[in-house]
Amino acid sequence: MSSDPSDDRVIVAEDHAGERWYVVHTQPNAEGVAIAHLEGQGYQVFCPRYCKAVRHARKTRRVLAPLFPNYLFLRMDVSRHQWRSVNGTRGVVRLIMRGVTPQPVPRGIVEALQVQLSADDGMNWAVMFRTGQAVRIVEGPFVDFVGTLQHLDAGGRVRVLLDLLGRSVPLALPCEAVTPAV
Repeated sequence: MSSDPSDDRVIVAEDHAGERWYVVHTQPNAEGVAIAHLEGQGYQVFCPRYCKAVRHARKTRRVLAPLFPNYLFLRMDVSRHQWRSVNGTRGVVRLIMRGVTPQPVPRGIVEALQVQLSADDGMNWAVMFRTGQAVRIVEGPFVDFVGTLQHLDAGGRVRVLLDLLGRSVPLALPCEAVTPAV
């Protein structure tokens, strides 16, 4: 092995060349436990979260909730890592498989989610919205209503037009109160 530092960078790049993202099914509400134990084993883990309003005893607080409850992403090289140990990790149910090997996530999906993280590690929905787009309201008295995004401001507020009783009614909401309608 050469003592030239540039050679070490090439070797490190080659070591990570076979790594892909895989999906791990976790036990209910055990994403944090699974993340801690998988990271303790040296894996890179990604659990996208979004800001959610939770009501309890007439009080509302905002918490980061998993975007995909009971699932997270794990980066590894199946030819190099002992991936079967993932299934025995605390908080994990199993890796999502294709036959006898883990099913890789299509390239670019996890990276696209990571780009949308905000400073608080929640999803930044603003990069996903465009004026005129159909959006679903996910909190408040109009939950599950679908409307049209009319405006998105820099302060994280959106104006949505809802069709109520034959009229278009504008509604101002925080950005995290809506998601793109599918």
